[in-house]
Amino acid sequence: MAGNDAKKELLNFMNKKAFDPILKAKPEKYKEEERGALEDIQRKTENEKKQFAEEYSSVEEVKKNYLSNVRSKAAAKVNDELEKLGLPTLPQHKDEFMNLCEKLGT
Repeated sequence: MAGNDAKKELLNFMNKKAFDPILKAKPEKYKEEERGALEDIQRKTENEKKQFAEEYSSVEEVKKNYLSNVRSKAAAKVNDELEKLGLPTLPQHKDEFMNLCEKLGT
């Protein structure tokens, strides 16, 4: 698959499985004390989504940075917060992501 098409497919996967559900989460569905954490997580997620789409120019960079995020200690803190809020994390979808990478030949 052509590089740009493969990159788009990986980005679509991440958007569908993790980024979009987080960004679409409604604050009113959460307890008052959780809303600040949700808003903070949504800001970080919006930045991360933008970073993957705009700063990583190749499918290889998307894959490398996805895997880096899955392993990073900073991301682990965010993932813990996401789990507390009942929202998806990138590590939850690592196996699916790797299967997609293999299917795309990356």
